[in-house]
Amino acid sequence: MTWPTIQQLRYLVAIANAGSFGAAADAEFVSQPALSAQIKELERKLGVTLFERSARGAMPTNHGLEVIERARLILREMNELVETTKHDGNQLLGRIGLGVIPTLAPYLLPNVVRAFTDEHVDAELQIREQQTSHLLESLRHGEIDFGLLALPIGTDEFATAVMRIDKFVLALPQSHPLARVTSPVKLDVLRDERVILLEEGHCLRDQVTQVCHLAFSEPSEIQATSMATLAQMVAAGLGVTLLPECAEKVEAGPGRGIVTRKFSGQSPSRTIGLVWRKSSPFADAFNALAQTLKS
Repeated sequence: MTWPTIQQLRYLVAIANAGSFGAAADAEFVSQPALSAQIKELERKLGVTLFERSARGAMPTNHGLEVIERARLILREMNELVETTKHDGNQLLGRIGLGVIPTLAPYLLPNVVRAFTDEHVDAELQIREQQTSHLLESLRHGEIDFGLLALPIGTDEFATAVMRIDKFVLALPQSHPLARVTSPVKLDVLRDERVILLEEGHCLRDQVTQVCHLAFSEPSEIQATSMATLAQMVAAGLGVTLLPECAEKVEAGPGRGIVTRKFSGQSPSRTIGLVWRKSSPFADAFNALAQTLKS
């Protein structure tokens, strides 16, 4: 019998995670025909059909579900095996996978990469941008080594280290009456405003609605797919939003048509940190990185 390859198992799990061959190919940085060919070869080796293919995506068969579960275990063991060779004391070596959420990547990633590469000169960061739920799945299955995201993450299965507290500011179009007010504003001004948020699935949306649930009852039906789009909607006068301070210089800088105001009293905020598997041999290095980024 010819055994499945690690690459074939990776592609199998990627399709299960992404829900389609096309999305999995994008995530694995291969062409869809190449990925499909590997899955067909895997099905031939195992003698079973692993996915039901349709225009809506790829649905695992009963055999497929069992093989996917076992493939995840094998890949996790393989990643743990490789991890034992990827450090020399606190110095990391080789390829290290970092996942980062979209609402942090454009603003904090350059500093994280710089601090990491300064300390670990023989390591190569491989970065993927994912929403929190997908990032944690990638971490859980050993597809990345650590993540940069907002805390808490709703589970205690991972180790975490706080990097910074990221306060929210009120972002307004330049034509808004509050744009002429230079002093901090109260959170309850949101009650009379159309508050625009990111679309469902972004943790930032949940964080804003959670910290501001007393200030407004329902956000606007208008939703943005990214922080940049959110800022453009505000600049166009479609509403106001809460912008993390880490994004303020980029999204509300000179010429962007946006005015920001701090909140009076205890400002709403989110906590930013690093997360990794509790079994990771790189825990000391990740803790040290978080401490470096605090300063």
